[in-house]
Amino acid sequence: MDGHIRLNTAAWLCSIALLSAAASAASERLFPGYRWQKLAEGIYLHTSTNPLAGPVDGNSVVILGEDEVFVVDTHINPAAARAVVKKIREITDKPVTTVINTHWHDDHTNGNYVYRDAFPDARFVAHAATLEALRREWQAMEDGRREAYANVDAETLRATAEEQEDPARAFAYRVYAGYVAALKPELPALELVYPDTLFQKRLEFAGAGRRIVVEWLGRGNTDGDVVVWLPGDKLLVTGDLLVSPVPFAFDSPMKDWIATLERLRAIDADIIVPGHGAVMRDVKYLDEVTTLLEATLAEVKDAHDRGVAFDDLENEVDLAAFEQSFTGDDPEKTFAWNSYFLGPGLKSAWTSLGFPLPVE
Repeated sequence: MDGHIRLNTAAWLCSIALLSAAASAASERLFPGYRWQKLAEGIYLHTSTNPLAGPVDGNSVVILGEDEVFVVDTHINPAAARAVVKKIREITDKPVTTVINTHWHDDHTNGNYVYRDAFPDARFVAHAATLEALRREWQAMEDGRREAYANVDAETLRATAEEQEDPARAFAYRVYAGYVAALKPELPALELVYPDTLFQKRLEFAGAGRRIVVEWLGRGNTDGDVVVWLPGDKLLVTGDLLVSPVPFAFDSPMKDWIATLERLRAIDADIIVPGHGAVMRDVKYLDEVTTLLEATLAEVKDAHDRGVAFDDLENEVDLAAFEQSFTGDDPEKTFAWNSYFLGPGLKSAWTSLGFPLPVE
């Protein structure tokens, strides 16, 4: 496989990845590339130390109740989920009774079976649309990984990264290597545990010693995105409705997404845990993402009205100021901007405005 083909494969894999005693002031490393962070009394975050490095992985939140434990999202790498289970058992003898999947993407659901094996009585909670998407998409995604990873190895990809003069291209190879190193050993045994407790609008758990609200605010990153809201702790887990440092826009209905983010902003939270990236203490980044989406819609509509074809959008739509704001010319963030937002976002805006895609 030559370098050009390998780089295209890397970008594709990054795309389908998205379609991967607690510390007080400091964070404690739990698993290579991850850290453990205390957010509030009895609430902990397991997060990637670099949210853009491969495998790109979702945040996982652990909530201790009086007699039970709740887990929000279960990582792309089952080994990371096993590390969280190990830590839960170190800090409490309470069982995990509830696992909440904020949406269907495998970087939030692959670890489900780890919790099923460790806590056989646990229920798995999700929006009904998430179950539909898992049944439709998940198996093909993992089969695609098995095929793509079969004849590549992480060491060769890392060596190829060192040969690149373009920093963004080098990072693409390193991201791909991260996926292969983490997931290739896990794929033979990987299985999906489907959600078994479904809802359409809102679920509330009040018997855990703290009020836990799971709510669908509207379509956003997917049709079934839900948030987890702890009013007593003023803590909000957003799933991939909000992702940092660069938003993901894969197949996201952009007009609906903007409206959903406006509802998200109305929640009175002091602590915001995004689907990926660092914890936030205000709505500044949320507002920046909303403004970006509004501008993307406006630019795409203007381009269409001027007769620009879909395939020419990237050359005609001007989001340079936003790119600079979100990336600051950092090569890792620039790679993420181009791979996770720009191309997917223009497509999402185009289809959200009702314009037809070219027939392939």
